[in-house]
Amino acid sequence: MLSEALFEKLFCHERSKHPPVILSPALLVIDFQGYFTSRESHAYLDGVERAVENSTDLIDAFAQSRMPVALTVHREGSSMMSDWWGNNVEEQWTVPEFKGFPTFGKNTYDAFHGTDLDAFLQSKGVNQLVVCGVMTHLCCETTARSAFVKGYRIIMVEDALRDKSLGFHVWSLKNLGHGFCSISRTNEILDLLQRR
Repeated sequence: MLSEALFEKLFCHERSKHPPVILSPALLVIDFQGYFTSRESHAYLDGVERAVENSTDLIDAFAQSRMPVALTVHREGSSMMSDWWGNNVEEQWTVPEFKGFPTFGKNTYDAFHGTDLDAFLQSKGVNQLVVCGVMTHLCCETTARSAFVKGYRIIMVEDALRDKSLGFHVWSLKNLGHGFCSISRTNEILDLLQRR
């Protein structure tokens, strides 16, 4: 997670070209599940708790604003994923705080592939995704790129995302900010929702 000053310095160019605005969004919460959030898991992401806290704040704000919230959980793995990583995601349940929202199981990086996510979003009149979750450079980035191709505007919430390393996290967001999405932080999204 970046300090506010470092965030502004790193993403100044991207944010000046494409500042975040709220249209008709849904919050998409990607793969916050015990496999990545439990300290006992071999795939635990150090510091993920802060991203979960920020995502909880976003979920509350979206729910209060009566805007859609959708979750994904990674279940097992496609043959490609299994071959690449040499294992499967054994545990599939989202963290307890996030239960009660529409949840889409996926077996690869892209939350749209083989799921009803797109149909759900279209049924709600959504034209924009605010994305948080894990891991920034894998499932979150792949889903953001896929959403862009499908015609959704995207905002990536830097401090509600987590990755295995700061390098993966920052360079993923730099790449996305260059060609696909706006980069923001939790407090900014909360402020935009309140002003809307």
